[in-house]
Parts: sequence; C-alpha cells; structure tokens
Amino acid sequence: MKIRSLVFFVCIICSFLVGTAFAQDVPEGFVTYKVKRGDSLGKIAPDDHHELIMKINKFDRRHLPIGKEILIPVDFEKASEFTPVPTYCEETSDSERSVHVFLGTQYFGAYEKGQLVFWGPISSGKGRKGTRPGNFKAAKKEPLHLSKLYGRAPMPFSVNLSRTHYFLHQGDLPGYPASHGCTRLLREDAKKIYDWIKINDPVIISRNN
Repeated sequence: MKIRSLVFFVCIICSFLVGTAFAQDVPEGFVTYKVKRGDSLGKIAPDDHHELIMKINKFDRRHLPIGKEILIPVDFEKASEFTPVPTYCEETSDSERSVHVFLGTQYFGAYEKGQLVFWGPISSGKGRKGTRPGNFKAAKKEPLHLSKLYGRAPMPFSVNLSRTHYFLHQGDLPGYPASHGCTRLLREDAKKIYDWIKINDPVIISRNN
C-alpha cells in the first residue's frame, strides 16, 4: 500500500475514533466516514477491506455514495464478525439450503439447516410495488439470463423464483431499492448463490429483518 494512502487511512481512523466512540448504532469494529468528492475505495481503506465495506454499506464499486456517511472497519477482525441478518432461522431449519431476503434491511442470508453460512447486500424493487414478499423456490438457474421485459438486459448468475418472472441475479447496487422487482446482488454474492443453491431450495422474501 502506498505511504500516502496509508497516512490518509490513519487520519480517517484517528478523526473518527473520537467522534463515534459512543455511537449506539455503529457496529463494533466500525466507524463512520463521510464520503467526499474525489474519494475512492482505494483512498478510504486498504484493498482487503473493500469487499466488507461494499457489503455492509450495500453498494458496488460504481456507486460510492458521495456526500453520504458509510461504515468503514477500524478493527477488521471484529468488523468481520458482524452479521446484519439473523444467524439462525427456525423457519427453514429442516432445509438443506435456503436463501432469505430481508427487504427491511436490504440484506440476504444463506442458510444451511437454519444456520447462517454467508450473507450480503441486495437492491430490491423500487416504488410502491417493489419486490413481492413470499415463500418461493429456486425454479431455474441460468449463467446469463436476458430479460424479456426490459430490453434483453443481461442478468448474470440468475436464479428464477418459482411462479414469478423475478430473479436473484447480479446487478447494480446503489445502496437502496432500485430494481424493477428482482433482487440484485453483488457479483461475488450472485455467483456464490448460483453455484451453491439447488433447484427447489426455498427462497423466502420478508419485509422484516
């Protein structure tokens, strides 16, 4: 890491350790940082922190939110232990695998026998209709689905939800609901789910967290 970037990162840590030491809503291991014009992930934090920063703040590399406060790790070990979704789900404790989408917090959790195995951010449907809650199953998997409704828009690593034309798939994550009804995922999460999930595994979409 370049010395200038390291100095910048140390300054961020020092300035926010005091300002956020007693913040009730900041998870342990994190501090808040207000993104400035000209910032990049490389300026804000070391390379090995970038994935966690994008996950916890629910944006991808193209959508660093200028002018907004984000969480950045200052104790990476503690920050990596934080999970914004339940670590156990009784509802599908008898299922080999299940995916739960939590619309309220805009995260998903992947579970095996009810135990959380990995999680990530989402961007669900925008507007009044949004993404429909319900209990679904993984009906079909395609490495690259082309949307029939929206000009053959590419939907990599897509998993179709039973009885719907909606999918889990890789897509833009701007940090808020922005899709036409599908559940967008970071590329690494979309591929991970695509490789892991099996046809007929439960996919549960809930309004709450």
